[in-house]
Amino acid sequence: MSLVLPENDPGVEIAVRLRRACEAHESELSSHLENVARFSCELARLAGLSREHVQQIRYAAPLHDVGKLGIPIRTLTKTGPLSPEEMEIVKQHTSIGRRILVGSSWPVIQCAERIAYSHHEFWDGTGYPEGLSGENIPLDARIVAVADVFDALLSQRSYKPAWSHEHVLAEMWRLGGIKFDPSLLEIFLGNLPKIEAAAA
Repeated sequence: MSLVLPENDPGVEIAVRLRRACEAHESELSSHLENVARFSCELARLAGLSREHVQQIRYAAPLHDVGKLGIPIRTLTKTGPLSPEEMEIVKQHTSIGRRILVGSSWPVIQCAERIAYSHHEFWDGTGYPEGLSGENIPLDARIVAVADVFDALLSQRSYKPAWSHEHVLAEMWRLGGIKFDPSLLEIFLGNLPKIEAAAA
C-alpha cells in the first residue's frame, strides 16, 4: 500500500501522517502495519463490505495501535514477558487511541477510532476495554483483530520469537469463537493463500 498522500481527502491524509508517527515511535513495526492493512483490506473485501468501507479500512487499520504513542517505549520494547503491572499499562493504548481519534468528521478517522478502541475485544466477551462480545464489537475492529494477531504471531518481537506458519494456523483456529468472530476467521483462513498472495 502506497503512502503517497491522496488529493482532496483530509481524513486519509491525517491517517497516513498518524501512521508515520506510529512507525517513528516503533520503527520495527513498519512491516507489521503494512501487513495488517493489506490482510484487513482483503478480508473486508471477501466478507462483502462495500468498496468505500474497504478503502476506509485500508487506511484505518494501521492505526489500530496508535494509542501506543502514549505508552513508554521502554515498556513496548522490553525483552521478555511483561509484568502484570506493565500489561495493564499497555492495555491503556486502546483508550488512548480513542482519545487521539475521537470526534472526527472524516469517515476514515471514525473507522480508525472504532478499530483502535475495540480491536482487543473478544468474541466471547473476555477482551478489553469494555468486555464487548459478538456482533456488539464493531465489524471493522473484528476484521483487524484477525489480521493483527495473524501477523503478530508470525513476527519476531522483543518479547517472543516468530511462530511457524503451522503453529499460527493451529492457534488461530483454536481461538475461533473465543477471540475471533468465527465467520470472519473461516473466511480468512479458508482463503489464506489468496489473501497472502494479494497482500504480497
